[in-house]
Amino acid sequence: MSNNGSRQLMKACLALAAVAWLAAAGVAQERTQRDDGRALEAERLHASALACADRGDYEEAVKALKESLRLDPGNAVAHNNLGFAYHSLGRYGEAAESYREAIRLRGDYAVAWNNLGMAHSASGDFKSAAEALRRALKIRPDYPAAFYNLGTTLYKMGQLSDALEALTSAVRLDPAYAAAHLSLGIIQTESGDYERAVESLKRAASLSPDSANAHKSLGLAYQKSGRLKEAVESYKKALSVERDAEVYNNLGVAYDLLGKTREAVESYRQAVILNPRYAEAYYNLAIAHLRAGERDEALGQYARLKKFAPELAEGLFSALNRGRVLNASRR
Repeated sequence: MSNNGSRQLMKACLALAAVAWLAAAGVAQERTQRDDGRALEAERLHASALACADRGDYEEAVKALKESLRLDPGNAVAHNNLGFAYHSLGRYGEAAESYREAIRLRGDYAVAWNNLGMAHSASGDFKSAAEALRRALKIRPDYPAAFYNLGTTLYKMGQLSDALEALTSAVRLDPAYAAAHLSLGIIQTESGDYERAVESLKRAASLSPDSANAHKSLGLAYQKSGRLKEAVESYKKALSVERDAEVYNNLGVAYDLLGKTREAVESYRQAVILNPRYAEAYYNLAIAHLRAGERDEALGQYARLKKFAPELAEGLFSALNRGRVLNASRR
């Protein structure tokens, strides 16, 4: 068994990218001005769709927007908003069609280009997503959300350097952009730039103190940089927001590295209570028991692990038989 299995640290996830929806005031400003009854009814239906979307009723929003566009098919903003409603329902192909129509009607529509990029990204077409997002930024170079979305898309494409550049532009344009600081810090952590990661993630956590993801990502960056006490505090803050099995596992690893075996045991125990099929946490719990001289308890974890992760259990059994205690610092 690889030693990696004994220290399975949680990797933080990038936040979902934003899709832009224009509010009723923006629609009123941007719609083609006509004074006939059809246009007024189209505007009423559009406003009704916005109200439906605000309360999360996207099916009704789609119906109202389609009827609005039947009466006023040249309204680019309504096509964009129809795309948003489709996107919110997970109907990404139809969303993309609506965004394209908005762009056909108004080629310099940066918001629609941004949203088209997000529809492509949600469909897994990251290359087309990046192209659309770059079009948005060519039209509007001061568009933080588009830089953010481009950064997350490039990350998914494995282009970490370009992703970092885009996300850095997002936080430069909007220093209070918590999600961009978070994503920037996560990628910096994965790139091994722990000092910058800590700074980015501290900023994200200060901007979003109720974000468990920000605190657990900061904990991981601290842990990777060897700042274990600070890692423990960040994990505890994350757990105060939301109890999470992977955070408990990471907390256990941090305690292991600090030589606090009893605290590590309790953290791993909480991890497997929350996720009874969390193989790596069972492994870590068994090793912590062994470290504490509790061989019977370690064998109990082996028996549980064998039921659903036999390969990992085999490695644990070898460790138990040899009396080998893994050093967390070499995991």
